[in-house]
Amino acid sequence: MDSVARVLSSIDAEARQIVTEQARLQDSVRVLDLAVQKQSTYVAKLDSQYRILEAERQPLLQLFARSVLTDLRMGRWALLDALLGSENLADFLAKRAAMPRLRTSAQSRAIESARGLIEIRDLEDLSLDETKRLAEGKSQIEEALKLFTEREEVLSKVRKQAEIDRNLLITQQSRLDKSNALLSEQLREKSAAIEQVATMVETTVDKLSSSGTFASLKGLLPWPVDGSLASRFGKKRHHKLETVTENPGIDVATDATKPVHAVAPGTVKTVTWLRGFGNICIVQHEGDHHTVYARLGEVLLKQGDVIDTQTVVGYPGFDTEHENYVVHFEVWAGKEKQDPIAWLAPAKK
Repeated sequence: MDSVARVLSSIDAEARQIVTEQARLQDSVRVLDLAVQKQSTYVAKLDSQYRILEAERQPLLQLFARSVLTDLRMGRWALLDALLGSENLADFLAKRAAMPRLRTSAQSRAIESARGLIEIRDLEDLSLDETKRLAEGKSQIEEALKLFTEREEVLSKVRKQAEIDRNLLITQQSRLDKSNALLSEQLREKSAAIEQVATMVETTVDKLSSSGTFASLKGLLPWPVDGSLASRFGKKRHHKLETVTENPGIDVATDATKPVHAVAPGTVKTVTWLRGFGNICIVQHEGDHHTVYARLGEVLLKQGDVIDTQTVVGYPGFDTEHENYVVHFEVWAGKEKQDPIAWLAPAKK
């Protein structure tokens, strides 16, 4: 059962990583789509400017050509005609001086237009190259997304087989549970784990100031994981063995993919594994308060980590007693275990 649980935990972790990477790649595709659209708009704008300059350049070239042709054909006759048509010498000189300026102006504007056309064509080529590069990048990302989808399908098949194996083991476990001896052993292991957790908590008491803000959060703490209450705090009679056991916290039934969060800022004091409780993480808070997170399939923290509210502690583990994914949660004030329901926000009561 532990082996199957580790396989499922590994599959769930990889599936979460794939979902995160898919979301990142999809965001990249959206960014590239916007960039391609922007480049296409820019190319269209350049093409429009090119047509405007081309339309302006043609008349200027024609004007310049006619001016040069007229000057070559008429030569001195044009000068004589301008002289005879002038009212005086000053008028003639003004007309004669204006002709080269007109030709020079037309020539300069034609050259500027030609340069503008060349610059626009260069910009268009660069924009088309950029559009091609963006399209290639998008194609690569889409190929990666395709590979992720294929990997998801493989993981889904592996997970399905693992769940089949787990269900078979649950069936076998249910048959074994008919043995009172085995049930007694499980309860003994659980009780031993509870005592060990209490010892771990008590060894760190009196190392912090008795004052602090944690006590003021009573009744306001967020729940460590989304789910439903599977077992309450306090004494509980076993339906088969007719024995009474004590639950030092609460058990929350949940889903394998739901993250387990810290309920308040603190420091990780212990990360370990105990038979009957699985992976355990103990966090110390202000005012000699502790919270305990047990029955975890995966722990993401290590001893000494300083954490905040909503820091992900880990993910739920499968519990054979409840035949579901369960998170065990405890609250301690000094050496006194508390009913977590009294500390948690009332919304989920």
